[in-house]
Amino acid sequence: MTINDVGADEADQAAGLRNLISMRRSERPLRVIATTSGKGGVGKTTVACNLAALAARQGHKVLMVDADLGLANVEIVLGVKPRYTLADVLEKDMAMNDVLSRGPEGIRILSAGNGLQHLTQLTEQQKMRLIAAFDPLADAFDTMIVDTGSGIGDNVLFFASAAQEVLLVISAEPTSLTDAYATVKVLSQQAGVRSFHVLVNPAANEVAARDVFQKLTGVTRRFLSASVSYLGFVPYDEHVHRAVMAQRPLVDVFPSAPASRALEHIFRRLFDRALPPTVDGGLKFMWQRVLRDANPPAAGL
Repeated sequence: MTINDVGADEADQAAGLRNLISMRRSERPLRVIATTSGKGGVGKTTVACNLAALAARQGHKVLMVDADLGLANVEIVLGVKPRYTLADVLEKDMAMNDVLSRGPEGIRILSAGNGLQHLTQLTEQQKMRLIAAFDPLADAFDTMIVDTGSGIGDNVLFFASAAQEVLLVISAEPTSLTDAYATVKVLSQQAGVRSFHVLVNPAANEVAARDVFQKLTGVTRRFLSASVSYLGFVPYDEHVHRAVMAQRPLVDVFPSAPASRALEHIFRRLFDRALPPTVDGGLKFMWQRVLRDANPPAAGL
């Protein structure tokens, strides 16, 4: 067998794995959206959970993945007490479907677990095991919202690179803008993320939100090739805090609140956009990335 034959076999195997994921879909093509932020405290998880609730309300089959491993907040915002977590998948070989919790509006939730420091940086073997565990779910959901941790850690890169769309939540604070720029830089250069939707949270009004967005794009346009687009803003609204304290989605408990209406507008703008037919991402892209990282091409081949 020649070197070219070996390379062809590996390419066939990789193509087979990619096709396995892309062929097993529900009625709607699987849409994977990652929410992230440069720093904590900007409402990223609240936004993610409410978008999940809105999607489920519209009939989407939603899987909410808490990817802030070891520091689970999704279950708190949604008022769920999971019996199992992602650690049970990775360490006890439990089936993914058996560890999912059921949340508001029928959302299925994969908990990240709390106080699990050893999961804050997944090994390549754990990443492979996680992706394999997701495989049986590929035809059970049409929407996956992945709430990554904040910052530019390895887990953030891994989960964000799996998404077709990345929603970056920022605030007007200088630290948020500085860290958001760093996030765009690292995710675009190291994780292959080519475009970002930006949501400002909170903002006094549209003018203030766009001013914050312009401050970010003022530097990204000069130094980065990634596409950064404005998606909208969430206004200052005391109902947000009250919903978090009640551990219920804002759009469910206070549907007429200004922040709820803003999130509904953001949801429509996001979900009314059809994915380009050539877009990479989803579980298919997770396979591609892990295979590439685990088996880098030999020099000269």
